[in-house]
Amino acid sequence: MDEKQMAKADFITSIVMIFAGLVILAVTFSFPRFPEWGGIYSNPGFTPFLLVLTLVAMNVYLLRRSLKGGGSQVPLTGEMVRKFLQETLVKRYLLCLGLFVLYYLLLGRIPFIVDTALYLFLSILIFGGSRWFMALVVSLATSIAVYLVFLRIFLVPLP
Repeated sequence: MDEKQMAKADFITSIVMIFAGLVILAVTFSFPRFPEWGGIYSNPGFTPFLLVLTLVAMNVYLLRRSLKGGGSQVPLTGEMVRKFLQETLVKRYLLCLGLFVLYYLLLGRIPFIVDTALYLFLSILIFGGSRWFMALVVSLATSIAVYLVFLRIFLVPLP
C-alpha cells in the first residue's frame, strides 16, 4: 500500500472509529450512578468512559495526520474495495468477527461451557490448523476451567 492509499485508509478508519467512540461515550452516560460508592471514580461507566475518550483522541490525531497526507482526496473506487475484500487477512478478520458475533448471539441461549467450547473449537480449527480431536479437548478443558474459576474463585455465576 502506498502513502496515498494509507492516508485514505487512515481517513476512513479514523472517521468510523470516532463515530463508534462517540456512540460508546453516549452509552457510558446511561450507566447507573452510585454516589454512595464514593463519587464518580467508582461508578461502572468511569473506566469505559476514559478508555473510549482516549480512543477518540487517538483517532482524532489519526484523522488530522491523514488529512495532512491528502487522505480525503484519494478517490475510493469499487475496484479498490473489491481488491481489499479479497485479501486473505481481511477474510480472516471477517471470519473471526463472524465467529465472535455467533458466540455473542448464543451466549445465554445455550450453556456457557457449550457456547465457549464451540467458539474455541471453531477458532482453533480455522486459525490454528490443529487436528479436530486436539481442538475439541483444548476447547472443552478451557471452557470448563474458565467456568469453574469464575464460579468457585471469583464467585461470579456465568450464564
